[in-house]
Amino acid sequence: MRDPRRRVPVVFGLICLVGILVFGVYAVLEGPPPRVEAVVVFTAQATEAQKDAVRAACPTVGGAVQEPPDRNDLAITRVYPLRYNLTDASTGDRAKVFACVQGRPGVEGITTQTQGQ
Repeated sequence: MRDPRRRVPVVFGLICLVGILVFGVYAVLEGPPPRVEAVVVFTAQATEAQKDAVRAACPTVGGAVQEPPDRNDLAITRVYPLRYNLTDASTGDRAKVFACVQGRPGVEGITTQTQGQ
């Protein structure tokens, strides 16, 4: 640190590091909670009637909220048409949704994903 030419980049680097750390702590403590979503995965051979039947048979359970169907014609919407918002769901609510969906005709499985943080 005796060389004045090195002092400026080192101080700048330390300021950047402190800024990143402060932002990270703020994002974890004050940022929005992560959103947890369950996506029902259907087989390639599943018909629209089978998908609609699963939607009707497995409605919202407690904090596990069935999301309304998308009204667009995107390929991803056609492949994964049934989703649940599990952000506020208890473990029991999640288990009920999983038990209801599993074993239905045309269902391959159910997967969860966390968005944010």
